[in-house]
Amino acid sequence: MRGFFASSVIRQEKPIGLIPKCGSCGLFKTCNSPKMVVEGAGAEQVLVVGEAPGVAEDEDGRLFVGKAGQYLRQALRGLGVKVTRDAWLTNALICHPPESATPTAKQIACCRPNILRTIEENAPRVILTLGWAALASVIGPYWKSDVGPLERWVGWKIPLEKHWVIPTYHPTFLMRMQNSLLDRLFADHLEMAFDVTRMPPKFVDWSSQVELLYDEDAIRDALREMAESEWAAFDYEANCLKPEYPKARLFSCSVSNGKRTVSFLWTPAVQEMMSEFLRSDALKIASNLKMEERWSRKFIGHGAKRWGWDTMLAAHCLDNRPGICSLKFQSLVKMGVPIYNRHLEPYLESHGDGHYNRIQEISHKDLLTYGGLDSLLEYKLMRIQRKEMGYEN
Repeated sequence: MRGFFASSVIRQEKPIGLIPKCGSCGLFKTCNSPKMVVEGAGAEQVLVVGEAPGVAEDEDGRLFVGKAGQYLRQALRGLGVKVTRDAWLTNALICHPPESATPTAKQIACCRPNILRTIEENAPRVILTLGWAALASVIGPYWKSDVGPLERWVGWKIPLEKHWVIPTYHPTFLMRMQNSLLDRLFADHLEMAFDVTRMPPKFVDWSSQVELLYDEDAIRDALREMAESEWAAFDYEANCLKPEYPKARLFSCSVSNGKRTVSFLWTPAVQEMMSEFLRSDALKIASNLKMEERWSRKFIGHGAKRWGWDTMLAAHCLDNRPGICSLKFQSLVKMGVPIYNRHLEPYLESHGDGHYNRIQEISHKDLLTYGGLDSLLEYKLMRIQRKEMGYEN
């Protein structure tokens, strides 16, 4: 892995500013200690983000002084960490919600500029998020508005552009569960956060490595080069999930050998070229390879020779939690790649009769870049997974 990923293909619907929407949230009107400020000296450059101030914090005007805060402080003392000396402390919401209610997605979004400003001002090396709300606040801009269940996130060391993000459980959850295994995992996550000494990898614009090819001779030459490679990932983009549907159609294809990544539109000529590539001795890579195999058999007439790696199956072997095997999720937690198809999702979702998407409405540039990123990241992820499994040094 060489570094953090960003791309012109990644487009947020609206830029996230640094001005909180307190007027829309309104929590500052209902609490004793509104807009609580960041605490701690941050000697170890770790930012701890909790959920929201509790009753004790709201009454005392200080962060992490209630039962959950004391649980955290005690766990950190066991690691030789004095939280007010070694960390900065804040919350996803900086105002106490009535009846200590769980923060809503709207409240998190309104308060997120406070988190972003805190990160910008303090430049933490590590951000430790406690619970779902803290995770949603920090990781939301890099993922989706709905981050899904916390369980699939805890324990990862996510390399974002300027800091690591380590999600873990909220102390309140741990006190309620009274589960020794969860307590041990929590301690491991805390130790990981305060043991990280190096900064995450530097920025690399992977999308600049995707070549968009339109000339048939150039495509043929590139595919023959890929056929001579030891490993090559390939990926199809289609108008539906299953090639058996009557109107199923391939729109583009991409191939990457790690050193070179090419992406091109699907044509009858390309179909013949891909047949030659699939019959080559190059070890083939895909994410959920049964899909590429089915589409190849339907539209080319045969499958791939020498399947070598499936990043989805490998992800499941390395960690069998549900919801963590997709290429997009693995690319984020392993390589710091923000989700790169957010602006394309409306076109890639099925509509009408439930089978077909609107891929034909995507510009060729966006479609080919997106497909190329899939192949390139499949290749990069394969290398990471093989090292983690001990196949490579």
